[in-house]
Amino acid sequence: MKALRFYGQEDIRLDEVARPQAESGGLLVKVEVCAICGTDLKAYFKGNPRIKPPQTIGHEFVGKIVEVGKDVNGYNVGERVTMATSISCGHCATCRAGYTNRCEGLKPISYDYPGAFAEYIAIPPAGVSGGNTIKVPDTLSDMAALAEPISCAINAQILAGVKMGDTVVVVGCGPLGAIHTQVARANGATKIIVTQSSAERLKLAAKLGIDEIIDTSKTDPVEEVMRLTGGIGADVVIVTASAAAAQEQAIRMARKGGMINLFASLPSGCSELKIDSRLLHYRELFISGASDSTPYHVELAVKLLESGFISDKIITHRLPIDKFIDGLMLMKESKSLKVVLKPE
Repeated sequence: MKALRFYGQEDIRLDEVARPQAESGGLLVKVEVCAICGTDLKAYFKGNPRIKPPQTIGHEFVGKIVEVGKDVNGYNVGERVTMATSISCGHCATCRAGYTNRCEGLKPISYDYPGAFAEYIAIPPAGVSGGNTIKVPDTLSDMAALAEPISCAINAQILAGVKMGDTVVVVGCGPLGAIHTQVARANGATKIIVTQSSAERLKLAAKLGIDEIIDTSKTDPVEEVMRLTGGIGADVVIVTASAAAAQEQAIRMARKGGMINLFASLPSGCSELKIDSRLLHYRELFISGASDSTPYHVELAVKLLESGFISDKIITHRLPIDKFIDGLMLMKESKSLKVVLKPE
């Protein structure tokens, strides 16, 4: 079968590899589509020491079960599935408390297990017994491949406490920023503001039903957020732009008692922020991080997709698997939101 495999920085190859089989306790899934993630983009251009080459990558997928391993109950050939692709140990104190995404022993698909940029993916036994394999209804389109990134936004907005009537600012409108706008609306936010500098991304954002879009190449985003909120600030500010300056600015966009969620990570060695602690003190601000998601969040994501809360305009490009580099360049040049690859 065809599979995209990581060999190192700027070295990802479309190889012919043996088709896997379902292990005892596992499943074999024929991949329908797999979306390119920002981590795939970073792995290609900067490398990733956690991926041991050669490794098949890709983790945002939907597919159909074609083989059920011995001793597997509750899954049948022909059912469609997606995954919470960070597989936890399941027995540490963090896992037992329900925060499986915080497990110190996480083993992600496409890092520790072969991924889904391939014709088939073998879901390991731990990915079945741990509840990571989530069923997807036949009525749901290939948008189901976005359940995993949507689940990460759901986790972040639960931590940030987004609720009915909130004003939410999303800093950056790349693929995850776009998803955050949709999840915020589903959570009841009544005013959604996006800040973005890229002209291409501004055009894409205009198609998503966002209330206010701030072009940061022309306008100071902090001043504009304050103007749009009557000088009060936003209830929640979610930073999806991977830039220290964006995270520092976000603190000045929040209202008194507001929440700033640092959704995007910063590169190692460039992650220190300069923060005015007086703002935190006198405005009683809260700052949260957000990393990954749990199977429960993926289940919620599938339900959101079923309910039609997520715009199908989030997927801007559908390409064959051999156009992977083209997909990366669309993302790198800010000409796309989500790009999905079809193995066949």
